[in-house]
Amino acid sequence: MIGALQQQLAKLPPWLRPRGLRYPRLASGEHTRLAGKRIFILPSKQGLFFIGVLIVILIGASNYANNMAFALAFTLGSVMLVSIFHTYRNLAGLELRVSHIDDCFAGEQGVFTLQLSNPSRRARYDIELTSLATQGDRVDLGPQDHARATLLKPGPRRGRLPLGRLTVATRYPLGLCRAWAYVEVSAEALVYPRPADSHSRPGHSQSVGEGIETNEPGNDDFHGFRPYQAGDSMRHINWKALARERGLISKQFHRHQNPELWLDWDDTRGDLEARLSQLCRWLLDADGRQQRYGLRLPGVEVTIGEGPAQRRRCLRQLALFGTGGNA
Repeated sequence: MIGALQQQLAKLPPWLRPRGLRYPRLASGEHTRLAGKRIFILPSKQGLFFIGVLIVILIGASNYANNMAFALAFTLGSVMLVSIFHTYRNLAGLELRVSHIDDCFAGEQGVFTLQLSNPSRRARYDIELTSLATQGDRVDLGPQDHARATLLKPGPRRGRLPLGRLTVATRYPLGLCRAWAYVEVSAEALVYPRPADSHSRPGHSQSVGEGIETNEPGNDDFHGFRPYQAGDSMRHINWKALARERGLISKQFHRHQNPELWLDWDDTRGDLEARLSQLCRWLLDADGRQQRYGLRLPGVEVTIGEGPAQRRRCLRQLALFGTGGNA
């Protein structure tokens, strides 16, 4: 019942929400602090049961004029009041920021890592972080300590995956009350197309050979021997041949290179998602071969490159193509 009430209040337009429900926003690289009217507190299910038992004890004490029963009721009531204070204080003053975001492929889960900071000299326990349709996390923080919480959110479709509204809550110390605060997190992960199962190559076979050897000097593959030439490295001299009085002979190495590859929209077939999935498969295969590649989509071209930065650029274009988002 309490959780349903919280969800209904959070769905109200901003101008209709209670003042405390205008919760802060949290973007990547920024931090926010939980304090004051941003924190709400209500009895938990256990707390409601505890209050019910307390009322029964008070009624019995009044009916039988039992001083011991009154003492017990007042003692339990004091425990409830102290629990409210400590539950609120366990959350007040915490600082949050988005630490890291891991993108994912369609059908997998985006990973959102948040850092919690405890600037005070008292420890914080049982801090729970959850968001809509996410797998939450719980952390404990020592005095003036930092901790990281990881939230997993499914990415069923290609495009942007916002974390959305984050709930930071605690039931410490007795579980009789639940204190919570809402934070609007504007950080988002990218959901890339699901890679196709087919490992077929792009249509231009001359662009996707297994590799070519160049006559440029390099240290990759041994290619044979040749007579020594001035300027050859001493490390490449065949000393065994010199010991056999066969003269100065140098070891020859050739560089093994993969050709440049264009991943072209026109080489794919099927609907939009099928074509993007095929391009994604080709991209991952080319990246695994450490091949230089570029990407061509209708109205979009990513120049030839290689390495993790090129992989991220191309996957970003595939994730946002046709979604209306700025790539």
